[in-house]
Amino acid sequence: MKTDEMAKPQIAEGTIIIDAPQVSLTPEDEAWELLIHFYRALGWNGDDILDPRKIRTTQEVYDHLCNRMYEKHPNMVQVGMFMANSGPGVDDYIPQGKVYLLEGWVTPTPEEGECSNVA
Repeated sequence: MKTDEMAKPQIAEGTIIIDAPQVSLTPEDEAWELLIHFYRALGWNGDDILDPRKIRTTQEVYDHLCNRMYEKHPNMVQVGMFMANSGPGVDDYIPQGKVYLLEGWVTPTPEEGECSNVA
């Protein structure tokens, strides 16, 4: 077994692998709305609880998102901090142009009156 093969984790059952969606901003959009467009294109309904730590992609896709946001809001520190907190994660083993949605990337919002254990 090669060293490269040992570094790649097994794809967990329940992981969804999809093509990275192409998203853009309209002139009226704020820079941060690009991530909303991206997550909605992945299948998020806008209501369920989204965990961006369970959305993994390539450096190329991540950089594309950052660059589009930077064009709209040219403060790289603010864009970088926003992406660090709200953007998808990056992994080297993911094929170019792909996004991995790990199990639990979205959790249904509790119905009114239900108790939620989401931290």
